[in-house]
Amino acid sequence: MERGEIVAVWAREIASVRGPLPDTTLDAMPMPHGWCGHVRGTTPQLAAGAADQIGAAYRLPSRSVVVQQTDGGGVFLWAYRAASAADYHRQWPQPVIDGSEFTDVVRSGEGSSLLDYVRLTEMARKHQAEWRDLRSGRPVDIQRFTRRLTLLRAGIFDMLTRSRPIQVRELLVRVGVPAESLPDDVLRAIDYPTATMLTVPRARGVAYVKDSEGTDRIAAP
Repeated sequence: MERGEIVAVWAREIASVRGPLPDTTLDAMPMPHGWCGHVRGTTPQLAAGAADQIGAAYRLPSRSVVVQQTDGGGVFLWAYRAASAADYHRQWPQPVIDGSEFTDVVRSGEGSSLLDYVRLTEMARKHQAEWRDLRSGRPVDIQRFTRRLTLLRAGIFDMLTRSRPIQVRELLVRVGVPAESLPDDVLRAIDYPTATMLTVPRARGVAYVKDSEGTDRIAAP
């Protein structure tokens, strides 16, 4: 649909007196897989309640409209031609690791904050627990496992925009996340050890020698 047609349907079917969101306006933009736009004159709660009616007005499949709240309580809509695209949108990892010093204050400076590392550590521990249960044969909610893995992967790449790979790698090693539980692109990005047993990062200035089994040991002084 072109922008003019999207706006016209909104005015006729949604924003009219008999519509689910009367007296609202839509600033729409077409996308390859549907359209999106900012809605003025309503609340996120009312818009979410009208999502099915909005989809029906545009002849979209059920659950194909995603309602998001913007900063300041505004409303932003994503309308997809396929329900699978909307479902994929809902699975996007949230929240992002953005360098915030506190949970409600976005940091504007460079570098990672302590809160970033706390968040990534929590993500890694949850993923590790799910992976351990999966490998041991205990019942696992696969959707939750996938969501946590996706969240951890996104968190790692967010951290790499402000941290060195070795910092992220050492965090995951200390948590004990197995290499086999991580995607290949993550392993490459942080040069993660892929041996059967994870190794603790070597201390600087310490000499190592190989024992009879070929394992590095700290050399005697």
